Amino acid sequence: MPSIALGVAWMACFSCLAALGVEPIATFFFGFAWTGLIFTFDRLIARSEGRSLIARLGAAPFVCLMLWSAVNWFLYELANLRLHNWYYVLVTDHDVARCVGTVLAFGTVLPGVFWIDHWLGTQGVLTSIRTRPIALSAARLTGLQLIGVVFLALCLIDPDHFYPLIWGVTALMLAPANYRRGIDGWLSHWQRGELGPTLRMLLAGVIAGGFWEFFNFWARGRWIYTVPGFDEWKIFEMPVLGFIGFPAFALECACAYRLLVWYGLAPAFGAFRQQGPARRPRTLIVTVTIAMLIATSGYIAVDRVIVTSRTPRVADVAPLSQRQQDALEGARITHLTQLLGWGSTERWQKLRSVLEAKEAEALGLVVDLYLHQGIGTIYGNRLAAAGITSLDQLQDRTIDELWHALQTVDSPGRVPTRAQVKVWLRRLPAQ
Repeated sequence: MPSIALGVAWMACFSCLAALGVEPIATFFFGFAWTGLIFTFDRLIARSEGRSLIARLGAAPFVCLMLWSAVNWFLYELANLRLHNWYYVLVTDHDVARCVGTVLAFGTVLPGVFWIDHWLGTQGVLTSIRTRPIALSAARLTGLQLIGVVFLALCLIDPDHFYPLIWGVTALMLAPANYRRGIDGWLSHWQRGELGPTLRMLLAGVIAGGFWEFFNFWARGRWIYTVPGFDEWKIFEMPVLGFIGFPAFALECACAYRLLVWYGLAPAFGAFRQQGPARRPRTLIVTVTIAMLIATSGYIAVDRVIVTSRTPRVADVAPLSQRQQDALEGARITHLTQLLGWGSTERWQKLRSVLEAKEAEALGLVVDLYLHQGIGTIYGNRLAAAGITSLDQLQDRTIDELWHALQTVDSPGRVPTRAQVKVWLRRLPAQ
């Protein structure tokens, strides 16, 4: 019991530090929080079964699981290049830390879902739910895979209308392949009339999704959704209807991981134990090579396209005067985020002691603008080039008016999308 309390205390402590804006916790909060959550569920499992699931798996296999988790999520990041459903803001500007933090954060996805599902199983949740057995013919299996292919094609052809279908593609395409190999997945369960394992995994996805969005809400380095049509009704950052995708995603994770275990490419544990005949080394080499290509291309996509802002460096903020720059340097302030949250009161006192009142006020307006919804330096400098250096100057602007204005100004770097401009304007603080 004390170890469970330790996990809860860990999450509570880091949540408070993130809310206070203490760095590097605020920027890397998501990874810290999920570490505590996985540890907590692992201890709950140990209390139910007598031994930790991580201890049974082993350190090296657990790291392998995390790496496959990152590869799995990078596939969705590549899909997002076409979907444009989310983007990341205010990630660290330190290259190595950003890379490591990204991989570790994505590496918590599969453990998070699977540990929640495993613990639910130890509590007997949904274990006895049954239905009439479902017959699975070769034609039905092929039909499911064809539906998966159609879903993927529709997402790529018309993402504005069919983007939700991406969360069913993997389960529809991989589950029949698993069934044909004799892997005991959700189709096998349905064939026996056992709905419990599937419903439990869906529930695990809902629970994991709730934690994902809760932790993301409090993080400084976070993602923002731009889901067409449903971007106003939200719980935390996620549009309400978007929560439907989490249970489907959990089922997809299980399908993909079962196939990896079958081929001996990922560690077996819990409900994922079925392994096929020994495979040739060439299979391992080819699969690992493909996984590395997915991870590399996925990370590049995230870092160069889907991440839209990094922690704003003072030296990169165009509208600051030389006096403001000198004052910030004298106060040892290198990033605008140091002027918000923990310790910022003292820093502002130092700045006001050397800046005139109007200069200090103008600096505060720039800080608020550049940190608003993760605007950052590239977009912030583009706004400044358009004559906008405060949030007040965004008031009464229409989305199209501002978007077109930002396309015409001469400023280096990318132009924000219309959806991003909409986020900035719709979430302006109340006057």
